[in-house]
Amino acid sequence: FLSEEVEAQLKEASVISMGTEIGELDLANIRELCDQVLSLSEYRATLYDYLKSRMNTIAPNLTTMVGELVGARLIAHAGSLLNLSKQPASTIQILGAEKALFRALKTKHATPKYGLIYHASLIG
Repeated sequence: FLSEEVEAQLKEASVISMGTEIGELDLANIRELCDQVLSLSEYRATLYDYLKSRMNTIAPNLTTMVGELVGARLIAHAGSLLNLSKQPASTIQILGAEKALFRALKTKHATPKYGLIYHASLIG
């Protein structure tokens, strides 16, 4: 499973280790956790592929502009694609920053300049 280089590094590290022997129960728990991490990673990749295909079908222009994830978050925050399309640019700019906006208005400080859209690859 491991390359010879990685295997050699692990053997070197094991010689200088100050830890104790790992018991069978601990090893079984570690393996189970590793399996869960791998399973969650695969599930996340599957969800991302699904989101990618749905966003390219439902909102291809939005997806091209801001990406699948940011586009989906904007649609979810606006309530629907139709609601998002009816909002002015200044509102879309601060979508996701409402809490900061109302806090700034309440304390008479500067309002936020951006919200969810700041995470788009074209912007940052």
